[in-house]
Amino acid sequence: MKIVILCDIHGNLPALEAVMREVRQNISPDAVFFGGDVVGYGPWPGETIDLVRDVMTAGVLGNHDAGVIGKVDATDYYDAVRYVINWTRSQLSRKQTDFLNSLKFIHVEEHFGNFLLSHGSPLNPSKYDYIFNCRGVSRLFEVEKFLKHINFIGHSHYLNLFLLTGDRKTIELSLDTGEVNLASVMGYSLICVCGSVGQPRDGDPRSSFISFDTETKLLRVHRVEYNVEQTVQKIKSLRLPVSFGERLLHGT
Repeated sequence: MKIVILCDIHGNLPALEAVMREVRQNISPDAVFFGGDVVGYGPWPGETIDLVRDVMTAGVLGNHDAGVIGKVDATDYYDAVRYVINWTRSQLSRKQTDFLNSLKFIHVEEHFGNFLLSHGSPLNPSKYDYIFNCRGVSRLFEVEKFLKHINFIGHSHYLNLFLLTGDRKTIELSLDTGEVNLASVMGYSLICVCGSVGQPRDGDPRSSFISFDTETKLLRVHRVEYNVEQTVQKIKSLRLPVSFGERLLHGT
């Protein structure tokens, strides 16, 4: 079966629509999974929730999602983020808020493959710790027995693939070619950081997401161009923090 994992959409509707066109036309997956943060930063929170709700098989709660519905304390977030969280609350319908409330901090999938999905580190999903490097992954040896062979996360807005080896070491596998066959390492736990649909931060302004074939074990990185300027102008017109739009132009 083919699955798709979409993370960190952040209210960027043109990006999500472009990604879904790519998914439908060139992948035709059996299931679509959502890795958290459908809202935050971006100017179309309700519309992105509606589209994600329509297409997803299962999903998890991101930290911005949780901030909007009060499941995490957002007072420690910096001013611009708190402003958009408060603005987002005012934009959502009851049905859209109920959707966010229906999401869990972690999801274990057993029907469309066998994997774990969380927004941040699965060590303590409600804390939303970032994973950027092998040092962060090494902390997962504390909960290794609860991990699956492949574990998908978001939150950092980067694309990474890490392997927890049998001798309690961690290595990073290259995604530079755009795909990697995981068949030879499926006896170990893998952590796949799935990029960002609506707020990429690795220097590439294109949307990014992951697809995975549960039978061949082929993992693919996908990049999709979208109308960035449309999102930038919408952010400006709504008088949301301008920096949240400008950084989309450079993928930072």
